[in-house]
Amino acid sequence: MVARQKDHVFSEREWAELLRQLSLAPRQEQILEHIIDGLSDKQIADKLSIGIPTIRTHLSRLFARLEVSDRHELSLEVFRQFRASCPPNCPRKE
Repeated sequence: MVARQKDHVFSEREWAELLRQLSLAPRQEQILEHIIDGLSDKQIADKLSIGIPTIRTHLSRLFARLEVSDRHELSLEVFRQFRASCPPNCPRKE
């Protein structure tokens, strides 16, 4: 897993729980984390030392897997699934 930024939206525990729920390939997990952090395709490619076309291939597979059509919907779906995984009376559901 990529070293997490201090100001990341999810805690380590929350992120691990979410990734278990999503059941993504390791590279998809890395790319998703960078998407949530707001990085562009070029920035992600530079960080992971892979080409932009490869990033776009992974993104299209993520979109298909989560049944979304763009980065915005992808982020929203991740947050929806995060909230849905919360037990009853969880503050995330309020």
